[in-house]
Amino acid sequence: MRIIHYFSPWLKSLKKYQSVWAQIESVLIAENEIYDFVPNAADIWVRDFMPFQRHDGEFVVYRYNPDYLQCENTKYITNCRDAFLAIGGSEALSSSVCKHTSLIIDGGNMIRCTDKDGVDCVIMTTKVLYENPGLSHHEILLELDDIFNAEVILIPWDTEEKTGHADGMVRSIGKGRLLMNCYTDMDPNLGMIIKKALSNRFEIQDLTYGSKFRNNSWCHLNYLELRNTILVPTANIASDKLAISQLESIMCKKCIPISMSKVISEGGAMHCISWSMNTQIFMEEKIGFLFRCAIHSKLTTETHCKITINPRLSK
Repeated sequence: MRIIHYFSPWLKSLKKYQSVWAQIESVLIAENEIYDFVPNAADIWVRDFMPFQRHDGEFVVYRYNPDYLQCENTKYITNCRDAFLAIGGSEALSSSVCKHTSLIIDGGNMIRCTDKDGVDCVIMTTKVLYENPGLSHHEILLELDDIFNAEVILIPWDTEEKTGHADGMVRSIGKGRLLMNCYTDMDPNLGMIIKKALSNRFEIQDLTYGSKFRNNSWCHLNYLELRNTILVPTANIASDKLAISQLESIMCKKCIPISMSKVISEGGAMHCISWSMNTQIFMEEKIGFLFRCAIHSKLTTETHCKITINPRLSK
């Protein structure tokens, strides 16, 4: 299984983000991870507009046109299809491994998970219903179930967070298991409502910081999980070390802090600025995918290359 992690080139080129990128890149190299950039990204939030990869490895290409990026902010909207095309997905886009929908969706509002009974699910907040006002709620849910080939579970939109993203609320940590953000500290009532919506199908663990909770403590759940390590956002606040300790205990993986206060101040963190793609589907379905990838290793210097996964020519 080959995973490639994608980021926005703005992380590397804009001075205000360069210290964050230096930390991320250092870990990626040390961990022998493969990564690249989405060359036509209009901002740093690649999770929001890149295709959603389903449980079966296939992709959902959706309409990214969020209400918080309208009027003078439309220049920050990256087309989902164009972004996939820019990283080499032309053949995939016209194949059966890509499902296309006209629904307005944010990439950060889709959490792929499997419940205790082994049922494939996607957790979303109810904001998806408000972003598609031309359709009934029933029509939206039918479309989502179909394109995801999974059951959609809705949780309440935390309206304190304008994007309405589920990835700041819960994360999947294995079959039938979810990790919930620190709602015990932030908003206990909302936390109880979320648990009520999910607890009959998932075991739910909480991040909680007590007296060390701060306004930006939400950021720690917005981590990026690699093969052997987890990149955990930190903000130079009291909960930083406690979050690392809790996540290492829960996830049974080494957690590496990524100090990223500037990114966090803009409303996102590590998961929001990354998108990871499992390439196995291209081998299975005999579909070529042209990668412009930067392969990094502790043993070699950086090598830029183009790799075509073409199963017709592979062993």
